[in-house]
Amino acid sequence: MGDRDQASEVPEGQKSREVPEGFRKNRNELLRKIPKIDRLMEMESVKAQCELYGYQIVLEAARKAQEQLREVLRTGSCIGSEESCLETGRQESPADVPKRNADESECLYDEKNKEQNIQSSSTFEQYLLVKMQEILSRQDQRRMQRVINATGVILHTNLGRAPLGEKLVFELVPLMTGYTNLEMNLEDGKRGSRYDHFSENLCRLTGAEACLAVNNNAAAVLVMLTALASGGETIVSRGELVEIGGKFRIPDVCCQSGTTLVEVGTTNRTYLEDYQNAVTENTAAFLKVHTSNYQITGFTHEPAVEELAKAAHSHGIPFLVDLGSGCLADMVAYGLQSERRVQELLAKGADLVAFSGDKLLGGPQAGILAGRRDLIEKISKHPLMRALRIDKFTAAALDRTVSLYLKADIRKEIPVYEMMSRSAAQLETMVQELVTEIASFSGEHISETNSWLNSWEKPLPGQPQKRGFNQDANSRFLFEIVPTTNVTGGGTTPGKTLPGFALGIKPRDSSICAEEISHRLRTLSTPVIGHIQDDCVYLEMRTLLPGDLEILKKELKDL
Repeated sequence: MGDRDQASEVPEGQKSREVPEGFRKNRNELLRKIPKIDRLMEMESVKAQCELYGYQIVLEAARKAQEQLREVLRTGSCIGSEESCLETGRQESPADVPKRNADESECLYDEKNKEQNIQSSSTFEQYLLVKMQEILSRQDQRRMQRVINATGVILHTNLGRAPLGEKLVFELVPLMTGYTNLEMNLEDGKRGSRYDHFSENLCRLTGAEACLAVNNNAAAVLVMLTALASGGETIVSRGELVEIGGKFRIPDVCCQSGTTLVEVGTTNRTYLEDYQNAVTENTAAFLKVHTSNYQITGFTHEPAVEELAKAAHSHGIPFLVDLGSGCLADMVAYGLQSERRVQELLAKGADLVAFSGDKLLGGPQAGILAGRRDLIEKISKHPLMRALRIDKFTAAALDRTVSLYLKADIRKEIPVYEMMSRSAAQLETMVQELVTEIASFSGEHISETNSWLNSWEKPLPGQPQKRGFNQDANSRFLFEIVPTTNVTGGGTTPGKTLPGFALGIKPRDSSICAEEISHRLRTLSTPVIGHIQDDCVYLEMRTLLPGDLEILKKELKDL
């Protein structure tokens, strides 16, 4: 098969282009000039990459880069975006394609002079080094790393839910880097319990007789029902069979425990007699699931917690509650509607309450069970507890988090509540500070009289007023200050919002879109995660942690 035929064999999905005659004649010579892998790996810059990423990872990147270059030389055209994405594992932005194609084409062939620009191995080396760094950087982005949450969702599941406070983490460092008394009683030198470190204070806060923790709330519900209701029936309202995210559903989790769920009532209305009429000799428990991630409003009814507890106890069975959100604080104090709290449910007769550690509690991921001592002891002896038990980090972080509720202002020490407590005026000040910085590095001057334009984009009736500021007409972006609304997230306080302020970044013209702006923000040295609405990227101020605003000022320069 001749060179002309080989050059025409372009993989499916790639666009072919005319291959210059001079290029075809010299293809084999150019292929021979590709540096060997051994030579690349001996270069000082590559050795530095090995120190940073690891030898094997850099070696694989070199091989991928070399293969990409061979493909370019074989076809006389650039690697298509789809194949490039398969090689690097990254979803390529639409705006990346023309730029990358143009750069690689220019490197391969100078149409103006009708001759190859690649004349030596040194040029190939530079090409490969650039490609290797691109591959390594994209792979590095897939590692867990620090990001800036500018979504306005405080408990963002995809971003790790509740962040821990700096002071708390500082206290955890010596515990994580050394040995601890995780399961040792220092008074008598005998084996202790990993739950003792936080259980006393948590019982003091909630009024529970005892408590323990497993690795998340779904696990807490699973082990609770397995230990207390396996082989029996568990009665639950049909309107409480929630999906908790990731397509995991309460009925599926419960059925794994070996209990049989007995659904009563209807989606919107369930009465006490529905539970009572469903009781049989096989009934093992009443279960109430707090619908913390959605609301049913209008023509609704549900029996009071006290009524359910009394009815369950009259039949000699426990009343179990899956609270989910794990609220201990009064949400009204933070501008939200009242949320059911652990201590209130226990006081009203619940025998056990299951809840999360990394939601409204503001601590690490954990599933906590609090309530009657005899039930906790029975659960603690179940074999599943060994499989679901928490590690020393979680035990220590829970201990420190729970202690904060007793000895400190949680608004100052627990980031979740610090973010909730920010006023709209504080958020507006933050975004004004940010746009002032943007104006300074873009060379624009902001004055009291003409910097803020109240009508650069006239809002529709009912929409919030946006404020833009004068910018260089050559800028690809329009910036604006926008009043918004924020949510706690994480399947908590559904339908309840907090007033917010955001920096809006909008394309000036069709040369760039909001998706591309969002992509650029995510690929900054410190990734910035915002949200898109109406072809505008919004960076919310409420969810910025201490220091994030300063980082954001610097990162936006590279946008």
